[in-house]
Amino acid sequence: MAVALGVVAAAVLLPAEILGVALLAVVVAAAAAFGLYDGGDAARRTRGQVVTAVAAATAATTLVLGLTVVLGPSVLWLAVLLAVTSPAAVHWYGVRLGTSTAIERLDVPQRSTADLCRQWRDSYEALRQARTDNQRLHIVLERQRCLDELDRRDPEGLQAWLASSASAAGDPSRFLKSQ
Repeated sequence: MAVALGVVAAAVLLPAEILGVALLAVVVAAAAAFGLYDGGDAARRTRGQVVTAVAAATAATTLVLGLTVVLGPSVLWLAVLLAVTSPAAVHWYGVRLGTSTAIERLDVPQRSTADLCRQWRDSYEALRQARTDNQRLHIVLERQRCLDELDRRDPEGLQAWLASSASAAGDPSRFLKSQ
């Protein structure tokens, strides 16, 4: 009930420009929540992570709203420019246009051994599907980082896997001690 009263009060009291930006804030928050909690990836995300991400998106939109009040509606163009040229957006465009790969770029030492083995297997398919030499080079470097980290964690297990006629698409996990 309080939310409905707040919406009605905002619609009556706020100027049209501010109301438009406020509606944008709601859309951004809803899109962030939907994008983070779409069901497929939701099993790995906790409710707290989703709430934190939505709060961050809403805070950024509120910042734009405040700057719009102070500096005028031209701030919206600046916000759009910053959003479109952000590193996450540029990576997303690159994946969609085929100039970048969708390989997970988590810091290798922070990943579990099972995750490194999974990344090794997934990167083989990504390497097969890579369209440019730049993509291939990036994937090969990621694979090298995986092998280096696996060798650091369990040199005997990695050597046993390599000695067993390991293939580029193979799975080293059954030879490694620390999972």
